[in-house]
Amino acid sequence: MEEVTKVKTEKISIFLGALVIVLLAFLIIWQVGIFGVSQSRIEQDARESQKISSDWEVAQDANEDICALLFYNEDKDEYTYSVYLTRNGISFGYFFREGGSGYPYIEDGVQGIIYEDKGIALLSLNEDKVNKIVIDNNGTEETIMVDPLKPFAVVLPVNCGEITMYDSMGNIVSLYDTYKG
Repeated sequence: MEEVTKVKTEKISIFLGALVIVLLAFLIIWQVGIFGVSQSRIEQDARESQKISSDWEVAQDANEDICALLFYNEDKDEYTYSVYLTRNGISFGYFFREGGSGYPYIEDGVQGIIYEDKGIALLSLNEDKVNKIVIDNNGTEETIMVDPLKPFAVVLPVNCGEITMYDSMGNIVSLYDTYKG
């Protein structure tokens, strides 16, 4: 009987030791920062971290490398943007890269923010009434339709080709771009 109790005590000790090691490993990995925000939680994360009101609308787009969000009030006279990127190497999810309201062309035109190896985020409150974005990649055209009455966020691959935007009258709309390394 005493031997059975001794074996049970040893098994419990081994189990608890293994559990402590797993928990410590998890905490170390968490601190290294390989866990980002899942795509389904990015809007919630941006609203919490940037203190964005729940009654503001959001325009959002994402691909496997970048997620862009544009939050705006009902009158479309105030906005906040957020950009999340994935990290190279071992990581899971998206990581906040930048945000705020510092680009004047988001209000008055279309702001393109180029992230070196990740992609391009197009953000606009759509004062120019953009309704079509045409991507020409060596003769292969892709058309992205946009609601001309709503702000938009569109994410494109970094090597997408020439970007031309049109308003609802067929006029070309200027793209103001900013390069972020």
